[in-house]
Amino acid sequence: MNAEKRILKFGVRIMRIALAIGMLAFLLVKIGHARPLHRLAAANPLYIALAIAVVIIDGLIRAWNWCQLVRAMHFGRPAPYRTLLTIYWSGSFLGQFVPSTVGTDALRAMIAARNVGGHASTHGAAVVMLNLISLASGCLAGLLGAAWLAWAGRGGGLRPPAMALFAIALSAAVVGYTVLRTQRGLILRLMRRMHGRWRKLRRGLRRFMHRLLVFERYDVRATPIIAVAFLTLLTRATMYALVGLAVGVTLPFPAWVALVPAYSLSGLMPYNVSGYGGDQAAIVYILTGFGTEGGEALAFALIVPLITVTFNMLGGLAVLFGGLSVSARPPAIR
Repeated sequence: MNAEKRILKFGVRIMRIALAIGMLAFLLVKIGHARPLHRLAAANPLYIALAIAVVIIDGLIRAWNWCQLVRAMHFGRPAPYRTLLTIYWSGSFLGQFVPSTVGTDALRAMIAARNVGGHASTHGAAVVMLNLISLASGCLAGLLGAAWLAWAGRGGGLRPPAMALFAIALSAAVVGYTVLRTQRGLILRLMRRMHGRWRKLRRGLRRFMHRLLVFERYDVRATPIIAVAFLTLLTRATMYALVGLAVGVTLPFPAWVALVPAYSLSGLMPYNVSGYGGDQAAIVYILTGFGTEGGEALAFALIVPLITVTFNMLGGLAVLFGGLSVSARPPAIR
């Protein structure tokens, strides 16, 4: 059975790599006449360096928001910002070797459980809540920015399928949290019907649900956390704008804001290898909708993962010198 699982995992990995390479090859063939690699080679290194600095600042702010949520959940011992920043950065580094951002978040939750205390499911709830707030804020800002660009007649705009996806993601986040908050008893009754192998998951799921209701059950205010989420939205959009300047793409700032949730939603799909594959198709699709030429859009899409990878690779220093336990063994239930 273990051999079959290993073969299956290897086959899935090969398929994912093939899919990523196929998407990149398709884009290069489709847009090759626009010389995207030439534009990539001519990118301004000063703007790229500034983008790296901004993405580091962005990571520091995101880790601070996560710190607020973790502290609100009252784990066994205090969780200093420095410790959680080290965990956040270590997870970013180790996440380079998993298929999607979901895997990266799972790693952060497991490392936090080992080094802060509590169960991995409770830390996973903090990560999920952080991501939901960031994604909902980004989708809302993206839709508002698209509406402003259309009203101002600034040329191009967010494509209708992307707008629909933003609206669906925002609605799903709001409706999902509302149902969890108002129908928790019903959900628990349904969970009691879980039998067999699923029964073992009930305790972790109950704990996960309990922690997700952080604003109702713990002494934490939503306003500061949402405000910081919007701040990270601006820092990430600024990073995109700087990369755009490096390859000659100039767009109104709301357009870069709209790219943030698009990139986040794309990252949930396991069709990338180290940030390359489906993300490039998503970015090119969004940027060309705003009137960017295909070659410039693809050059931009090829640089952005390098900026993120630079931030993530710096997390290797946190793994080496942070004094954390990053064992893959599941943490003990407490």
